[in-house]
Amino acid sequence: MSFLEEFEAKTRHEVAKRPWMSSVTMLRVIDVEMLRAVVDECIASGLYALDIETTGLDNRVFNGRTVAQIVGFSLSPDGERGYYIPIRHAVDEGNLPIPLVEAELNRLAESAAIAIFHNAKFDQEFLQFAGIGTWDDPRKFEDTLLLTWLRNTRQKVKNLKFMSLMELKMEMIELRELWPPEYDGPKDFSTLDPTWDPVIWYACSDAICTYRLFKVLHPQVMAPNGDKSKGQPIVYNIEKMVVGATRWMERCRVYIDQPKV
Repeated sequence: MSFLEEFEAKTRHEVAKRPWMSSVTMLRVIDVEMLRAVVDECIASGLYALDIETTGLDNRVFNGRTVAQIVGFSLSPDGERGYYIPIRHAVDEGNLPIPLVEAELNRLAESAAIAIFHNAKFDQEFLQFAGIGTWDDPRKFEDTLLLTWLRNTRQKVKNLKFMSLMELKMEMIELRELWPPEYDGPKDFSTLDPTWDPVIWYACSDAICTYRLFKVLHPQVMAPNGDKSKGQPIVYNIEKMVVGATRWMERCRVYIDQPKV
């Protein structure tokens, strides 16, 4: 059995495609020409959702790079089309050249189009230290996690999968579903095959749902019940400014003399 056949035997299993996913477009970006066309779509839209898949959740920065690394990017220019751009999967088939992807995403970040994140603080740290975009300007991005909090500061669960189910009635695939039930190792996205349909569904749904969630939450925060006088545009802008400041503070860390402690 070849390495690829052995890899697929270990990782490929049945993953249920959610019904709503058949009503949208979910595609893997297969070459640089397609990548440029997708970036052009996002720029023309003026508003696009951006999500990343990573090798892990550790976005601490050492020697100019995050501990975990970006594995791929998901983009949606309209909430109807989602595109997955793989760059760092263990199975090399399907990966796009990293320098070319970074160049195109910088073209997007430097355009007038506005990015939508869910938890911008997490994604932006990875993006910044991959050399993609400058995110200190609050006018350059939206954040559905902040909108969720501003709409109801007492809400306990704010993650994208919960919010998509509650607000959009769109159930998403859980990360653990991409590995066999008996698997108990680390959930490193780079170990998955980027040409496998469930990987594409999982990644693209992040961007699609983020875009749609923004369309639901933003009006509710800016003008609750259609009343702009009760909106929170100033507070929301301040919260977006705090994202960059918090990233800087967390990056400095608090150093501890561990032996002494």
